[in-house]
Amino acid sequence: MRIFSELFCNKHRTKGKYFTRNRVFSFGRLILFQINIATKSLTIELNRFFKRINYNNEEKSYSKQSYCEARMKMKHSAYIELNEELVKGYYGDGDYKQYKGYRLLAIDGSRIQLPNKESVIEEFGLAENGGKTIPMAMSSTAYDVLNQIAINTYLERYETDERSLADKHLTKIKELTPRVRDIILLDRGYPSLYLFVKMMRLGYDFIVRCNDTSFIKEVKEFAQSDETDKIIEVDLTTVQRKYYPALQKLEGTPERLILRVVKIKLTTGVTEYIISSLIDKTVFTKDNLKELYHLRWGEETYFNFQKNVLEVENFSGRTPEVIRQDYYAKILSSNIGSLMIEEAQEEIDEQTQKNDRLKYAGYKVNRSVAMGLLKDEVIEMLLSPEDHWKIRYNKLVSTIKRFTIPLIPERHFERKPRLNNKYFLKKRKTI
Repeated sequence: MRIFSELFCNKHRTKGKYFTRNRVFSFGRLILFQINIATKSLTIELNRFFKRINYNNEEKSYSKQSYCEARMKMKHSAYIELNEELVKGYYGDGDYKQYKGYRLLAIDGSRIQLPNKESVIEEFGLAENGGKTIPMAMSSTAYDVLNQIAINTYLERYETDERSLADKHLTKIKELTPRVRDIILLDRGYPSLYLFVKMMRLGYDFIVRCNDTSFIKEVKEFAQSDETDKIIEVDLTTVQRKYYPALQKLEGTPERLILRVVKIKLTTGVTEYIISSLIDKTVFTKDNLKELYHLRWGEETYFNFQKNVLEVENFSGRTPEVIRQDYYAKILSSNIGSLMIEEAQEEIDEQTQKNDRLKYAGYKVNRSVAMGLLKDEVIEMLLSPEDHWKIRYNKLVSTIKRFTIPLIPERHFERKPRLNNKYFLKKRKTI
C-alpha cells in the first residue's frame, strides 16, 4: 500500500530518523487515523481506531499524548500528495461525468474559523466580525461539480486574495490533469483580464459571472444595450491595459480577446451578466451557459458539506501544522467517499430506470449518511489483503446504496429566520 512505502514516508516526515522503528504510531497508522474523520475526543477516537485494526496494545501506550507527539513528526504534505495521486488516477482513463466533453470545475474560496492561539494568529491572521477579531484562514478549492471531487485545495492567510489563489489553481490543475478539457466556473469576485488571458493560454474555457458596472467598459456598454447575447472584442493594447502589472507578467499576451457576454434573467427578476470564452452559439446556447453557471452552486453545497458534515473547523489541535493536517486529511477523506458514492449512484440510477413504479423519477445517495457509514469501515478496507479489499469495497457500496433521497426538480423553499439553537434535530451528526 502506497502510504506504507519507505519512499513516501521519507518525503513527508520532518526528520530522517523518524518512523524508522516499529512503534504503535507508525506513519501509515497516523494517516489512516486522520483520514477516518475524527470529530469526537481524541481518547474516544483512538480507542475506537485501535479496536478496529485489532491492535493488541498490552502496554496501553496509545494515549492522546503519544499520538500528538507522533503527528508532529510528519508533514501535512502527505495528504496533499495522496489527493493528487487520487485525482490523477481518477481522471486518467476518461471515465467520469462530462458536459459536452468538458469537465466542469468551479473555483471559489471559503473562510475557515481557527482556534484562538497566538501561533495560529501569526500564521493565518485575524478577521473582523461584529467588532470582534476572530482567527480565520482563507481556503480555496477547485471542485469538479459533476463528479464531486476536490481537484486541489489551498489553506492560506485570511487576507489572501481569491484571484491569486485561482491563479495557483489554474497552474496546478493543468499539471495534475494535462489532457482533460475544462470549463472553469467563477463567481463575480473573479473577473480579471489577467485570469482570462491565463485561462485561454492554458487551454481552458470559462464562464464567469460579472457585474454590469464594475468590470470593463465593453461589458458596461453591453449591459446598457437591448442585446442579450453578444460577441465582444476586448482591446488589450490601450495604455491602461497594456501596462497593467498583472498582464505584464504574462509573456505573449494577445492584442485582443474575443469573448461572449450574456444577460440572464432570473425568476426573481434580477439580471445576471455572464462573460465566457465559449463563443460558438451553435454548440453552447444561451440556455446552456445559464445551466452551466448555475451548476457552480455545487461548490457552495460542498462548502456546506465541509463545515457541517466533515467539520473542517473542528480541529484536533492548536498549531498551524495540526490545522493543516486536519484540513487536508478531511479533503482526502471526502474524495475517497465520493468515489464510492459515485459507484453506488450509478447502481441506483440503473435500478431507477428499470422501475417505473417509483414515486419519484430520480434518487440520489444521501451524502451525509454515506460518509457516516464509511467511517471506520474504510480503515478495514484499506488494511485488507489485496484479494479481500474488493469484497469489502462492494459491501460498502451496497450499504451506501440503501440510503437515498428523492430528486425533486424546480423545488424551492421559503427562507426562514434561523433560530439560535446550536444543534438541530434534522442535523444530527452522521460521523
